[in-house]
Amino acid sequence: MGVAGGANYANGTFTVAGAGQGTFSTPSDAFHFVYQPLSGDGTMVARVVSLQGSSSAQAGIMIRETLNAGANHVYLFNYSSTLYLTERTATGASSTYQPLGSAALPYWIKLARSGNVFTMYGSSDGLNWAQLGTSQTVSMAQNVYVGLAVSSRTTSALATATFDSVSVSSAAAPAPVITAVSATTGSIGSQVVISGSGFGALQGGSAVLLNGAAVTINTWSGTSISITIPVGATSGPLLVSVAPSMNDSNAVRFTVTSQPLPLSWLDQDVGSVGLTGSASYANGTFTVAGAGQGTFFTPSDAFHFVYQPLSGDGTMVARVVSLQGSSAAQAGIMIRETLNAGANHVYLFNYSSTLYLTERTVTGASSTYQPLGSGTLPYWIKLARSGNVFTMYGSPNGLNWVQLGTSQTVSMAQNVYVGLAVSSRSTSSLATANFDNVSVTLP
Repeated sequence: MGVAGGANYANGTFTVAGAGQGTFSTPSDAFHFVYQPLSGDGTMVARVVSLQGSSSAQAGIMIRETLNAGANHVYLFNYSSTLYLTERTATGASSTYQPLGSAALPYWIKLARSGNVFTMYGSSDGLNWAQLGTSQTVSMAQNVYVGLAVSSRTTSALATATFDSVSVSSAAAPAPVITAVSATTGSIGSQVVISGSGFGALQGGSAVLLNGAAVTINTWSGTSISITIPVGATSGPLLVSVAPSMNDSNAVRFTVTSQPLPLSWLDQDVGSVGLTGSASYANGTFTVAGAGQGTFFTPSDAFHFVYQPLSGDGTMVARVVSLQGSSAAQAGIMIRETLNAGANHVYLFNYSSTLYLTERTVTGASSTYQPLGSGTLPYWIKLARSGNVFTMYGSPNGLNWVQLGTSQTVSMAQNVYVGLAVSSRSTSSLATANFDNVSVTLP
């Protein structure tokens, strides 16, 4: 190493300092490792928050067969704002490497082991994940080590990285999982219920963190936690950190606002949007800001979604009051099968003072579109589901409705999501839309 490394933990964050030449093209690795044993298959997730001290430093997550310098390993890491992978497939042999794409920090990474097959993932928000490259095969024993690795790539100085949202999950010791939250926006003092599994029957030293800071705990059980948003809270990832290992759950984006969404409404970005969207509600009006390429001609949507679950048939109505920030922006109402970027959907929206429809009839396939006539704002739109048949309507006043185009058939499950969707059709700027007279009705 040349210079001894070190590590500490506080308030949900690991700080790791390491020297050494790292893992590039060498038969003998040199880095600082914060690790735990892993038996068999498992997955590690972490957000690399910062990396300082050397422009050539490495910081990421690693699975390695032993703690010897020449051990077989798979290492997914940030290096000069790019994601890389190194791997050693024969003990004591030189490692190989490959770039996996750009990743300005902070950035989330995930490394999963299934037998001798290792798969890498990346995410800008911890919610929407994309596989990085192709899965790699590296022979390792049943019992290995998994953890955080940092090197400065020099023996004369340290590099320092910070990591949060760190979790290790295996069949023997699954990580906590958040499956639902009662709200994704809330003001200071509001209460939120987190549902899931693996939280532990008693709180003990466990915590719920919002953007890295602990929130107030009201009640705690293995499957449900009630929290209060404390003074000073800021928007960011909300997660459960379970003692004594402080293993973190998946994260849910939570927005602290003076104008939270009404009960039953949630919001999140869908797909790779570039900029984080937001939503608020006041005096009967939803204000929704979203980036991303939207839904035109793409197998992977990207937009901000304000939604609620819908079981079976139903109808949504909204008036699109205004749309600002991009001449190419989309704003309207959507029904989609899941919150995944490639889900089947039907989307009725305003685009450049024209009403359009996009739909995806096969999960992961490119969407198709059709214009449905002019729609100068403000304009009322309605989307109705009856089984797998979807019918669109428009109105200048909310009283006199006309059907838009012909009804479309898109196969979806019984349980879907319905809501307001906005995208700027750019990953570098937001578009903002206002909606009022929003309603969802069942037959």
